[in-house]
Amino acid sequence: MCRNGSRSAADRDSTLFPLVRPRRLSGPALRATLAALAGRPFRTRPAFLPGPWGGQWLRRRLGVESDGPNVAWSYELIATEAGILVDELEVSFDFLLAQESERVLGAEVAARFGTSFPIRFDYLDTVDGGHLSIQCHPREEYMAEVFGLPYTQLESYYVVDTTPGATIFLGLRHDTDVASFENAARAALGGEPFEPEEHIQTHQAERHRLYAIPAGTVHASGAGNLVLEISATPYLYTLRFYDWLRRDLDERLRPVHLDHAFANLDPSRRGEAVRRDLIQEPRVLRAGDGWSELQLGVLPELFYAVHRLDFESAIEDETGGRFHVLNLVEGHEAVIETEAGDGHPLAYAETIVVPAAVGRYRIRGRGKAVKAFVR
Repeated sequence: MCRNGSRSAADRDSTLFPLVRPRRLSGPALRATLAALAGRPFRTRPAFLPGPWGGQWLRRRLGVESDGPNVAWSYELIATEAGILVDELEVSFDFLLAQESERVLGAEVAARFGTSFPIRFDYLDTVDGGHLSIQCHPREEYMAEVFGLPYTQLESYYVVDTTPGATIFLGLRHDTDVASFENAARAALGGEPFEPEEHIQTHQAERHRLYAIPAGTVHASGAGNLVLEISATPYLYTLRFYDWLRRDLDERLRPVHLDHAFANLDPSRRGEAVRRDLIQEPRVLRAGDGWSELQLGVLPELFYAVHRLDFESAIEDETGGRFHVLNLVEGHEAVIETEAGDGHPLAYAETIVVPAAVGRYRIRGRGKAVKAFVR
């Protein structure tokens, strides 16, 4: 699958080229290319996948070509899945991190995460689709002890677009009895449906709102949303409580993981505290003539921050020794300019990495860009 050629010049990074003959690059040329990439903004090639709950927003709005019935995911930046296109040769993102982790990540982040790129951006498309499964992700200790990974999947949902009446499932109701929730989930294994809203809160999906999802928090995106999922990225560890008795595209009943899921459920994420802590009001951090930077939510449990840059013509920023990941969530196109003179276009809904080594940079255009970085 790929986005069609009618989109912006930035798609040169994300187009899949047919390989009509073998491609090769010498070792010195590859190492020099990776060194150059580590000092300038770059995009990784996204991948688009169908799914049983998938929607139509990505196909209709972005022109994503798909042979399947829908597009459920867009893997904008998942390090273990990502490649970087150099002309018509695709190079693994891991190659860049192996050679240039300190320049890409920043010295402090590289000391903590090594050659692991710790932030993930992907889209979940449920517009004209269905609800995601009711799920949570492993707590840190469980992730280490059971799955053997050094950090866990700490998520947040940024709503890029939505439809009237769409919701986000997040947190337990104030009166939820976990045992009753588990009984209903286990009864569903025998084909007995239940209404998750009896146990789980639903919140109106608001465009440009961030919903924080610490490990162990029950959650799901409801039907009718285009969500940019911003998360820590050890890989894909989704523990399902309930999946609406739904079958996958091969007509097999989708699995759930009740023992893992209930072992990780955080019962303290309930009631009014959910909206207070996990759906915070944006706070202006800095502002000038025609621009501002907003903090969208901060939690001690999340090692990354999510900000939004609003700009009418341009905004300047500084990596401060830590990489930034940007996504243009409003506006047709912007250009990322570095002090070294490099420029990279960024179209609406696209994702780009600004390596730590870039230092000061400028975004020119008009729109809004989400920015994530390790705190």
